[in-house]
Amino acid sequence: MSNRFPFILPVLLPLVLLSCTKKQTSEEETSSNPMDIHYTLINTLPHNTDAWTQGLVIYQNKILESTGQPNRSWIAEVNASSGEHDKKVTLPGQYFGEGITVLNNKIYQLTWEEKTGFVYDARTYKKLREFSYDIQGWGLTHDGKNLIMSDGSGYKLHFLDTATLKIVRSVTVMDGGSRVKDLNELEYIDGYVFANVWNTNWILKIDPATGKVVGRIDLSAIGEQIRVMYPEANVLNGIAYDARSKALLITGKLWPKSYLIRLQ
Repeated sequence: MSNRFPFILPVLLPLVLLSCTKKQTSEEETSSNPMDIHYTLINTLPHNTDAWTQGLVIYQNKILESTGQPNRSWIAEVNASSGEHDKKVTLPGQYFGEGITVLNNKIYQLTWEEKTGFVYDARTYKKLREFSYDIQGWGLTHDGKNLIMSDGSGYKLHFLDTATLKIVRSVTVMDGGSRVKDLNELEYIDGYVFANVWNTNWILKIDPATGKVVGRIDLSAIGEQIRVMYPEANVLNGIAYDARSKALLITGKLWPKSYLIRLQ
């Protein structure tokens, strides 16, 4: 099931992330809405245009990316300087890969409509087990204790026990008085879940205890620029957080670029 290649550490990643103290371009929002989260664009990196990005994680100074599409779903280490992939796990053709996260030296991966998840050793990429769920699999992250999963077509975040890999609780995501659906790629940052909203340029900041949206990042400036310059590129999707530099790496499906931003 796994395609394993020699372990290559993208040693440039710490240098790229930790050197981002000089602003290259400012993308500061002017809205006075207290829900708006301002950001600054601090660097641009190449991204593999073959990657239908489903999940993005920074783990032990490596960028890990999962991709979707039948016969084209994999988990790979990303070379930070080139955007190219060293493929580690390639799914059988019937699976449409979705989000990934890494917890306790294990990589967890979802699939979309197949309702099957996979667990791998994060060092060897050997498959350890499979698990099933009754909803669609979209985004995946963790809070250090539970896996946190979105089903996209629904309005909830689901929390999974890492021993049983069963849902132990769910919260409905609410933005004001409205339920929010189409939550895609997820990242857990300083006690909050950040979520791409599919087919938009928005990332939402969600309180995982209540499901309440407490902030929004509007990435329209980046998303629209990509669409004008690269018509083949698809939607924004992919959030990875580097705790040391306090930077977010964001990208999209088939995008030629990834962007490092820092929240204000």
